Amino acid sequence: MEDIPLLRDIIILIGASIPIILIFHRLGIPTIVSFLTTGIIIGPHGLKLITEIGTVELLAQIGVVMLLFTIGLELSFAKLRNIGREAFIGGGLQIIFTSFIVTIIARLLNQPLPQAILFGFIIAQSSTAILLKILSDRGEIDSSYGRLLMGILIVQDIAVVPMVILLQYIGRVEDLTVLTVSKSILAAGMSVVLILVAAYLFVPRILHEVVKLRNREVFIITALFLCLSIAWLTSKAGLSLAIGAFIAGLVISESEFSHQIVAEFLPFRDVFSSLFFISIGMLLEFNYFLSNLPYILPIAFLIILLKTFVVLGIGQLLKYPLRLAVIAGIGLSNIGEFSFVLMKVGTEYNLLNHEMYQTFIATSILTMLAVPLLFQKSHRIASRLANIVGAKAMPSLEPAPKGLSNHVIIAGYGLNGQNTATVLKTTGIEYIILDINIDRIIKAKKQKHRAIFGDITRPEILRKAGIKKARIILFAVSDPIATRMALKIAKDLNPSIYAIVRTRYIGEVEALYKLGANQVIAEEFETSVEIFSRVLGEYHVPTNIMQNQIDLIRYEGYAMLRGLSLPKERLMELSRLFEASITSTFLVTDASPAVDKTLAELDLRKKTGATIIAIVRGGKTVPTLSADTKIHAEDVLVLLGGHAELDKAMEMLKKTLN
Repeated sequence: MEDIPLLRDIIILIGASIPIILIFHRLGIPTIVSFLTTGIIIGPHGLKLITEIGTVELLAQIGVVMLLFTIGLELSFAKLRNIGREAFIGGGLQIIFTSFIVTIIARLLNQPLPQAILFGFIIAQSSTAILLKILSDRGEIDSSYGRLLMGILIVQDIAVVPMVILLQYIGRVEDLTVLTVSKSILAAGMSVVLILVAAYLFVPRILHEVVKLRNREVFIITALFLCLSIAWLTSKAGLSLAIGAFIAGLVISESEFSHQIVAEFLPFRDVFSSLFFISIGMLLEFNYFLSNLPYILPIAFLIILLKTFVVLGIGQLLKYPLRLAVIAGIGLSNIGEFSFVLMKVGTEYNLLNHEMYQTFIATSILTMLAVPLLFQKSHRIASRLANIVGAKAMPSLEPAPKGLSNHVIIAGYGLNGQNTATVLKTTGIEYIILDINIDRIIKAKKQKHRAIFGDITRPEILRKAGIKKARIILFAVSDPIATRMALKIAKDLNPSIYAIVRTRYIGEVEALYKLGANQVIAEEFETSVEIFSRVLGEYHVPTNIMQNQIDLIRYEGYAMLRGLSLPKERLMELSRLFEASITSTFLVTDASPAVDKTLAELDLRKKTGATIIAIVRGGKTVPTLSADTKIHAEDVLVLLGGHAELDKAMEMLKKTLN
């Protein structure tokens, strides 16, 4: 029987990766690291289950193409415009400073300029996949540092494109000068612009015509054709297939069908990109790693330290609070997945020798393992550092406002903070806004609100907001750790202050109450209240009964929604309410069959079982009802009956006239 080596290799790859992923997942280690470990174990330098990695590398190249294509799809120019000024500037400065410092260090160590530039590019990248998973698992993507980190990571992802272009040309040109590199990049850039213009003219039209066919298979094949053809044309212009795929994704992202294309290609992307990381792991020589561990460990440590302090310095330059800058620096201190793409380019153009390649793979894996562990401690590290440095690291735009007393402190100027500030302003209640986001503070000031820029976890900032004379403090930030820290400090500074805390999950409620919160509003709980209120409303349960049930659940500490049983008597009481006769109202429209009919002609009770007990007309109740009472448009009918009877009556009254 004919043996198919490629099929055998794929079976080994997938089969070996499954148990490793499961083990690493239990240990909280990122999936990318599990793929790299799989490659190390089964590769030619491990158990030698796969010795010919050429076919795997081919699949890995497809994986890189798919990875960059879907990233281009998910970015879109609209998303790039919404990154945010601070994230865009911060991301750009992080790449420039890190690359420059590493390049200078490499030159001082007698490395040629092309290699030194490559080292800088590799180390400047951070792992989007790892950090995205960490933030998602911790529910911190919408926090102040979460938004900043994701913005910087998007900038890094975009920067891969010019990095690869530059590396390809400095790898080809022997006499490396600014002029030769500039000419090469300009020529490639013009080619890319021509391809982009042509793609923008034709791609949306092609997709629009294909969608009209309503054939999923044709849609997927067309999208794949566009991806590969644009990638191929871009490669002919002197760039790589991967960069061409990224440009193709960026072009298609502007069409209205981009979300569907992402959904169709995501499984392919995940499979092939997994093969890419496994193939990288196969290239690591484990014996080299062990024998050079005393040399590799300090390099990994210095990379983490360098990247953390670069981001910390940029944060202080851009007037970010120290806590946020430290957390962002730790989060960005590893080497990212796109660094492996840059390494591959470096080996293809002889910019990395065997020893350098092995060292970079080893240090990358170590930083990927270390950062998730460090990030868990990042808040504690940031707080300690802030305490050491003191208030000077916590800038504020203006002196403490005077005359504030018995006021409300609004911590966080998101949607909840904005709505609260608007209502307080309208009602004449004194308030002040605190936020760590400078754009929000500027927005608040433009709207004539009193606002201070600063970190709510710092006592100095709370004092500036008049915490000791404040009556209420509202925590409306999306950072759960900062909320807990600030709540404790606020209660220490003013034990009598009434603290209202917004949180996402019911599971955080008890911990916040223990820290001194007077009222905790869980978004998850309030959503569930709204849902069951709508359900009870559909059964025509009276408003006062619904409110009693809401109060009951709140009083009993969310017991029903957290899976704890209510007393049997309470449940029986609720059942009796559902069975009882209740009232409901119905507004008669011009199209209703009840218009201009008498109660006798309508005969609602005989047909449905529900009774019209009152009619409200022009805001006043009709004095007496009789069989001859005529119903007019805009009348409000007050109905009495059981749930099923009222449903039937409503259905009858809603029917429009033919």
